[in-house]
Amino acid sequence: MTSTTKLREAALTIFHRTLAAIDAETVVTSHLQLDDNRLVAGNETIDLGKISKLLVIAIGKASVPMARAAERILGDRITDGLIVSNAVIGSLPQLPVLLGGHPLPNAASLEAAARALSLLKQHDSEQTLVLFLISGGGSAMFEQPIDPGITLDDLQAVNKTLVNCGAVINEMNIVRRHLSAVKGGKLAAAAPRSRQVSLYISDVNSDDLTTVASGPTLPDASTIEDFRRIVERYDLMNQFPASVVRSTAFRRQQAIPPEGGTPNRHFLLMDNRHAMMEAQCIAEQEFGCIVELADDLVEGHVEAMMLAHIERIVLLQAKHRGKPVALISGGEAICPVRGNGQGGRNQEFILRAAIQMHQFQTENVVALSAGTDGIDGHSPAAGAIADAETIARAAAKGISAEAHLINSDSFNFFRELGDAIITGPTGNNVRDLRILLAG
Repeated sequence: MTSTTKLREAALTIFHRTLAAIDAETVVTSHLQLDDNRLVAGNETIDLGKISKLLVIAIGKASVPMARAAERILGDRITDGLIVSNAVIGSLPQLPVLLGGHPLPNAASLEAAARALSLLKQHDSEQTLVLFLISGGGSAMFEQPIDPGITLDDLQAVNKTLVNCGAVINEMNIVRRHLSAVKGGKLAAAAPRSRQVSLYISDVNSDDLTTVASGPTLPDASTIEDFRRIVERYDLMNQFPASVVRSTAFRRQQAIPPEGGTPNRHFLLMDNRHAMMEAQCIAEQEFGCIVELADDLVEGHVEAMMLAHIERIVLLQAKHRGKPVALISGGEAICPVRGNGQGGRNQEFILRAAIQMHQFQTENVVALSAGTDGIDGHSPAAGAIADAETIARAAAKGISAEAHLINSDSFNFFRELGDAIITGPTGNNVRDLRILLAG
């Protein structure tokens, strides 16, 4: 495996097989088991003989396959429930599905939150079990503002500002939690007497599940001071709509935690680390790669992260000369939007990498970066792939890499070259995967 063509094929194979290995429906099936009246959810064992009502509420990009697994296992034991997703992947579940907006909330996002709150309040009792299935992306597709004066247009403006301001995901979600009536444990608080179990597929660092979908079932540990620091750091008061700036979140002196109703138990089923390790196994076993997992390269500005990755793969290549090597990382790059083109953090990472490899004539190196959800920014692509010849190929077609970079238009750059990775929504969301191979 020395030619660039073979390296590209290998990188694409590793990515697609990793997606298959982390299938959300399969993961839930392995962590939700029913034996007569005994339900095992995560490590929690529940006697269903003592349960008269069972609600399933699934929220996020992986909600449909997660709910489909729950329906197959629990069948008609499910009393009621709701699924909130941005797309239906595979067969349609029995529970009603609302298509909330992403990356910006829509009318269905508001309807979903209202219906979920109503269900929880209606069925709240000690004989009710609520199974929450939570995955990334739920912050936008499931929402009720803290004050009724905040409109959908206002919420969309808030989310657009947060996505584009340069804040990292945990900062964005702290702001979202303080502006929300369902985030930060407030959804679970609507059913304080019910028994609750939450199963999470995480698109954030595994040590902070409160950031997944902004933590609708987990208490918010952030303070009003945290909220204000982020607002000040990114000058959000001058960018948010007036109704938001006048809201309770900006007036209160301290955060008010939700009263009760947090789940008895919550379990992490899968996160970005799982995906990285699956990619590692495939690279080692199928392509004989010497693999380095770059756990230290999971967050940062897109340009700095790109430079660190290219430097690391070149060093790895030199260390193991003549042998196939792989550098695998995850997380998410910070990628402020500067132009009005189409693209996202993964494609911009690869566009910058292509420019860097071309400039320094980095031979026999291929770089791939893509989102496990199949969606990269405001584009139809999951990500892109490039090598040192990418810029020359583009120039031969009259395509300027620099112009596309300046306009945040990485998708159209790679689309013209046939190097955009298009999977469509995958029904999963465990952050991004970067796979760099060298021969």
